Amino acid sequence: TGSKFSAGTAEPLIDGPEAFVVKDRLMREAKKSIYAVTYAVYDDVTGRETTEILLAKKKEGVDVKLVVDEKMAHIFGGKLLKTMEKEGIEVMRYSNPSKAHNYLHVKMLIVDGASSVIGGMNYGDPYSHKGNGLKWRDTDILYTGAAVDDSLKRFADIWNTGRKDPAGKFTPVTGGSAKGGPALVSVLHQDPPKTDPPILLSVIKAMYGATKKINIENAYIVAIPAFTQAVADAAARGVEVNILTNSKESIDSDGKSMAEAILGSAKIFAASGANVYLKQGQTLHSKFMTVDGVFSNVGSYNMHPRSERYDMELNINVLDKTATAKLDAAFAKDIKDAKKIDAEDVSPGKPGWLSRIMEKYFYSQLSHNQKN
Repeated sequence: TGSKFSAGTAEPLIDGPEAFVVKDRLMREAKKSIYAVTYAVYDDVTGRETTEILLAKKKEGVDVKLVVDEKMAHIFGGKLLKTMEKEGIEVMRYSNPSKAHNYLHVKMLIVDGASSVIGGMNYGDPYSHKGNGLKWRDTDILYTGAAVDDSLKRFADIWNTGRKDPAGKFTPVTGGSAKGGPALVSVLHQDPPKTDPPILLSVIKAMYGATKKINIENAYIVAIPAFTQAVADAAARGVEVNILTNSKESIDSDGKSMAEAILGSAKIFAASGANVYLKQGQTLHSKFMTVDGVFSNVGSYNMHPRSERYDMELNINVLDKTATAKLDAAFAKDIKDAKKIDAEDVSPGKPGWLSRIMEKYFYSQLSHNQKN
């Protein structure tokens, strides 16, 4: 995929309470810099607390830069972003005029050039569980080592691409993270469209290297041809393939239009020999995969066509038994609370008008393009 592994540490952060204890602590202890990229900052307990932390660190002289998706900035947290800017924090509402339909879906925090956290969580209560509302199931991962330098370079790429004033170009200072550690980590940055998408390629290659077990937990899984074939081929050679995704009931409101495609895909995976589980209760927003207890892939990437055609994503690959064991334990807990289905169990139901349009002009086109 063009992404090199380097030695460091990797610690999965399971759900919002664990992840935000770490992220809040890192930001509060920052001495030099805080660089964050997120899809959205919500105007809720989490968004306000994050804003307070960043404002306090800015007053201490810490270099604070925040990137949010421009489209989401019109919907979520506009007042908080303006407050940050008023106090001198550099806030970028990211857009790329050449890719008008694309979203910045990356979630990344880099503190002092020494530690980085990426994953699925935005700065909002559904992710952190700080408020009294929704509490989604999600996963982040903390890592150190030379991979943090790679993350700084990716941050600089995003910042400089979105910067309208050439004088504001950002040059990262690398080398701040302690070198070495038991894990091997590589950073995967994907900005569609790509003929060789690094995140999807790394997932597919790892699946074809599996000899025992593949666990896949992803909020939105649609039967992308290359992935579907990899699931079938792994099951055919005796690899245990386990897949967890959202049910029609658990999926969030923004994902409702994909529900029929997800359930139809679940039926395909089950028919090919995979063990398929559907989330019950509140929304699954987590995105990770483990292979044979040694390899894991974690980040913001959804296994559906938007992440291939439109959304900028960031994942990491990790070779480390301890980190992978923690993800496997979380997966085991998640499927225990889920509903296992087989090919005969799944009835997507009659799709709505929006789902029919997406199927005809989005999913089917991707299938055609990947087959050719």
